[in-house]
Amino acid sequence: MCSTPRQVPPAIVLSPYVEESVLAAQSAAAAEAKAKAAAEAPVQEAVIVKMNPVDLEKGKQIYISTCIRCHNKDPNIKGSIGPELTDAPLEVMQHKVASGRYPDVLPEGFVPKRKTKLMTKFTQHIPDVPSIHAYIQSMKR
Repeated sequence: MCSTPRQVPPAIVLSPYVEESVLAAQSAAAAEAKAKAAAEAPVQEAVIVKMNPVDLEKGKQIYISTCIRCHNKDPNIKGSIGPELTDAPLEVMQHKVASGRYPDVLPEGFVPKRKTKLMTKFTQHIPDVPSIHAYIQSMKR
């Protein structure tokens, strides 16, 4: 057996400045690709939150302290910005409180009263939406 030394290609040594600029360019390209993919992807938000038990008094307090800024004190009447709420299904209210917008697919028979996009998210109230909804339903005429 003949043993010939194996030729190993020389390592390419880049200066630290070249390596940093290459890494920065790769990172920027990756961030741009991620942003583009996120912009093209359909908007779907999954909110998994343990809901609190229904508490009418807590729902009333949250409604009075938060919701009547835009909705009427009487949820049967439209507010300055927001619509009347007594016809809103629980799942619509949960989505609106969590995301500030209507769900992409609305429950059968439900038609939004106003199409404004002014509602903000109230993520701190997500667990209490069943209580808010129950309070609103208790006011239904």
